[in-house]
Amino acid sequence: MKSLKIVFLITGLLAGSLLAQYRLGPRLSGIGLPFFRTSVFRSFTHNGKKRIARLYLQILNDDLTFVKNQDRFEATIQYEIYVNNQQKEAVYNKTTRQKIVTNNFDETNSRKINNTFSSDIILPAGIYDAVVTVLDKNSNKQVNRKLHFKIDDLGKTDFLMSDVLFFTDYTTDSTGRVVDFKPSLSGNFSGGGKYIYFYFTSVVKDSLDTLNVKYTIRDPFNSINQFNQYNICRKPRFQEHFIRLNRQLFDQNRYELEVASTYHNDTIKARRLFSFFWTIIPESPKDLNLALEQMRYILDADSVDWALKQPYKEKKAYFKRFWARMDPNKITQKNELMEEFYRRVNFATENFSTITIEGWRTDRGRIFIKFGEPDDIERHPFEMNTTPFEVWRYYNLRKVFVFVDRTGFGDYFLDPHYLDEEYN
Repeated sequence: MKSLKIVFLITGLLAGSLLAQYRLGPRLSGIGLPFFRTSVFRSFTHNGKKRIARLYLQILNDDLTFVKNQDRFEATIQYEIYVNNQQKEAVYNKTTRQKIVTNNFDETNSRKINNTFSSDIILPAGIYDAVVTVLDKNSNKQVNRKLHFKIDDLGKTDFLMSDVLFFTDYTTDSTGRVVDFKPSLSGNFSGGGKYIYFYFTSVVKDSLDTLNVKYTIRDPFNSINQFNQYNICRKPRFQEHFIRLNRQLFDQNRYELEVASTYHNDTIKARRLFSFFWTIIPESPKDLNLALEQMRYILDADSVDWALKQPYKEKKAYFKRFWARMDPNKITQKNELMEEFYRRVNFATENFSTITIEGWRTDRGRIFIKFGEPDDIERHPFEMNTTPFEVWRYYNLRKVFVFVDRTGFGDYFLDPHYLDEEYN
């Protein structure tokens, strides 16, 4: 959601009507405009001779500025990709302009229409930094994202396996075979739906030999939730793997997927975290208590403490009343604001948890939940005579936060000099 700056939730965030962006619109999504997601999917050519870094970019209609042009609405973005190697030398750059068009007024505010673009970059083995810049041509605002990734050497094994992508949005041919899909770059899914899917590719030296694939899914307690395996033999050397997972088998917030492929005596593994966020009222007392506890970032402590002391039915009613009041668009069945809040909570738990504390309770988790994904994260993990630290910048909000890892074990705390940034 545009600028879910939590301190504004109770006041003016929902005051505006959900008009199309070419007129007026509340910022109910990310922290920059245009807000977008980007990620690198490492794969290879079909003959396995060259590595490909496929850079994905996704942006929702709701995060674009549309203008009316006769009987339709148009948004235009320009995105630029710059890639540098470890020696800070430029190895790739590309500028692309894309136009998004709809004849439907309501679709200009849609959070279901996710525009996906990709660029394949062939790179030798090495470590790379990429900067992706998206410019909304109608608003003249732009946002940057930084990526850091590694391309492995192709010559170490007799087979290759790509990264893993999750998805739920796809198209099939007349036989039911998946022919196209839009990846879920966040790996964060709503509680609804029957299935989620994951995808990866492989290529072997000799298709007459057997490729064994195992996938294991573990819950937050490291217990095995699902396990399966299969063999591939006497098929084309290059294979696309589409695996369907039953959504009903997941009753926790977050999981880890591990895919292990073995060919001859070599094994390659790929891991991805994925999670689920609440889109409806949690039914179990334990989940409801947790959901209320997490609302401390948007409610005063006394209100949360009061709610937690109530019987289950009262807690549930309190939770329902609060989010009903905060619903930005009562015409739709879902509550977009609630979805975004708990999506951020889950992301924080998934990415900022330490040995002793859940990610949503950490300083980085709190800031992420309040202000969303930073426009830029500057990381300093190991430098001479300094403790590890991170600098988070929110350009459109004019905010900067510095987090310091005083122990060296990943326990990042907000530097006291930047406490005022959170509340100003």
